[in-house]
Order: sequence, then structure tokens, then C-alpha cells
Amino acid sequence: MFEHVFLRASNGKQKGQEFVLDNEGDYTLGRAKECACVLDDPLSLVSRRHCRIKVHAPSVCVQDLGSRNGTQVKGTSIGRPQKKPLFEEVPQERYAEHPLEDGDTLRIAGYEFQVEFEPAPPCAEAEPRDQEQLWSCNCEACKASVC
Repeated sequence: MFEHVFLRASNGKQKGQEFVLDNEGDYTLGRAKECACVLDDPLSLVSRRHCRIKVHAPSVCVQDLGSRNGTQVKGTSIGRPQKKPLFEEVPQERYAEHPLEDGDTLRIAGYEFQVEFEPAPPCAEAEPRDQEQLWSCNCEACKASVC
């Protein structure tokens, strides 16, 4: 279980920048100002709405939104579109979601991000000295989730 997902830029103009994605959210990455994670790209290699990351613990998925330069996870293209006319709008449903895991490398056009999951804090009712029970006490919150 995790509380946040961090995307840390490891190259380019935004090297060192960090995007924090909270659990139970959908985040669009791209050049457009209305994106949750805006990627400054003067060369326009990043599409206006390039990809979407869905964070719904215990899973995190990325979906290319029909970008011209594609999206890669661990060096594998996850939705680079087939040849299409320059200004043709492609329905977002045509591109499959791809799971993201802790430690993955996400490449969006020329930008590369390291994906890191931040674990959820231990339950407040768990006994701090009892390491075996730290993540699985009998409180209602722990019973409702996988600790």
C-alpha cells in the first residue's frame, strides 16, 4: 500500500523537479496549462495532453493519450500511435493502460522520470514497538485496506 507516487525528472530542463501524485487521483501530463503536471517543452515534443496516470491503490497505470512522440515505460513503448494525419483527433479509449511499478522509468518524449511509491504511514493504533503488528492491527482502517 502507498500514500503518494513521486515522479522525479532525471534529465532535461526539468531535472530534479518532482511531481507528487496523491492516491485516488487521475493526472494528465503534457504541455497544456490545464494539465496536472505541466512539462515545459519549447520544442513541442511533448503533446498538449500527452499521457494520463491513474493512481488508485494498490495499482498505478499510465495511458498514452495519442501523443505524437509516444510514452515509454522501462524502455518499452506503451501506446505510440500508428501513422495518422497531423491534426486528426484520436479517441483516448484506443490506447491501453499500462501498469507502473515502484522503480520504473517513465519516458515522455525527451523527458525521463523515475517512479517512486511512498509507503503509507503505520496505523496510529499499532503498537510502535511491535514490528510484526506495525502494518496490521485490528482497527477499522487496517481491516478496510491491505496494510
